[in-house]
Amino acid sequence: MNVLFLMANGFEETEFVTPFDYWQRGGLNVTLASISDSLDVTGAHGLPIKANVLLDDLIECNKLPEFDAVCLPGGGPGVKNLKASAVVADVLKQFDAEGKWIFAICAAPTVLSQAGLLKNRTCTCFPGCEVELDCKQFLTDRVVVDGNVITSRGAGTAEEFAFECLAQVTDRATSDKIRKQVVAR
Repeated sequence: MNVLFLMANGFEETEFVTPFDYWQRGGLNVTLASISDSLDVTGAHGLPIKANVLLDDLIECNKLPEFDAVCLPGGGPGVKNLKASAVVADVLKQFDAEGKWIFAICAAPTVLSQAGLLKNRTCTCFPGCEVELDCKQFLTDRVVVDGNVITSRGAGTAEEFAFECLAQVTDRATSDKIRKQVVAR
């Protein structure tokens, strides 16, 4: 299972680090793709990371078909940057059309909404961002699964989000195994 993590400057660190770590432990191959023209990406609270690849290069080399899922972390500035990218919207639409997994946490579900992917789906997001959602139903659940789309509320739900995504794309036993390894609640 190959997961494409779309990284924009201003991403929320916890919403990136927690899923990345748990998914890697669970056997998923996670690729960090910068949506800008630099592999260097900085989080909302100053965490610098180096992405594996530029999103534009993946597209140019026709590598998107190799991925089974795409994930968008939240973070106010990061989500603003994700929303400003027509390329991100196109990638999301392509993944959805192919029935691939789409994961979004915190304010990132608003990126899905802007791309028109939530109109017939139930979802959740960071408190207050729901006013930006055009969805079938908004829930205040910590993690919501609707078909191939999984959404979550914020940094405080990153662990639950990571485990539910892992359970959906592998199995509950794998998710539970990692949960025990890290002594999660």
